[in-house]
Amino acid sequence: MNGLPPRPADGHKGTFGVVGIVGGQHAGDSMMVGAPALSARAALRAGCGRVMIAAPRSVMAPVLCLCPSATGRPIPQEQCGELDADASWCLLEAMEADVDAMVFGPGLGIGSAAAFMLERLLDHDGPPLLVDADGLRLAPLHRRRDSERPLVLTPHPGEFRVLANGCGIAAPSSSDASRTRAARELATALRAVVVLKGHRTVVATAEDGWTCEEGGVELAIPGSGDVLAGIIGSVMAQQRVSGSIDPFKAARVGVSVHARAGQAWRNEHGDRGMLASELADRVPESIRCLHGID
Repeated sequence: MNGLPPRPADGHKGTFGVVGIVGGQHAGDSMMVGAPALSARAALRAGCGRVMIAAPRSVMAPVLCLCPSATGRPIPQEQCGELDADASWCLLEAMEADVDAMVFGPGLGIGSAAAFMLERLLDHDGPPLLVDADGLRLAPLHRRRDSERPLVLTPHPGEFRVLANGCGIAAPSSSDASRTRAARELATALRAVVVLKGHRTVVATAEDGWTCEEGGVELAIPGSGDVLAGIIGSVMAQQRVSGSIDPFKAARVGVSVHARAGQAWRNEHGDRGMLASELADRVPESIRCLHGID
């Protein structure tokens, strides 16, 4: 068993789930197009049926050029380039009806409109939500939620410290026990599954913790986290259409697949020089070899 739902022989795109990705940025001199495209590529490589990318209108075309298999939902912008908060939320609210999991944050920036969108997502029920990258630096995460929407957070150590400080949690040392303790405390405070990335990535809930024994320094590259977010989002979408959502399992599967994809690269090329797009393209073979995620 590899922890993923079975794929029926008569399946179609809708059978395998739709992932929505909210990311990308173009404000002033700042532009980010690669992050949402990498998440989308990884989500598709992990087996979801479709990906919709919501990105600022001014960068929608280059994002889709990087991942032409995805479809686009341009986010309205004001004349200054900043996102239009109310119009952006209307777009996301409509998008939620069409997706089975959401990935929020890759390359999005930390403007007021992004914070407003995240606050609205957290305050009502909907498909499973993964928050990554810039989304983890937004203030709405620093409080408990009222909704029952499944939530996964994927911070690297620096982002984890920001979240932990906001919740009054001590930052962990480098030991497995300390990292697991801190991740479980944050999971409790924010009612979420927490994926504390880094060497020996920890996946935690309030009740449980798991440490990945695989993966190495080859994963320390730009875009690696975007790939991981797309994989986990894809697994959650596939779970949702199969009728059984387990974000803790989805996160463990995603972390294992991500680590083994990097390991496959390392076995052929060594521990340096991998690109995030190449990491994403190793995902199918990594899934094929994955066993024992129950």
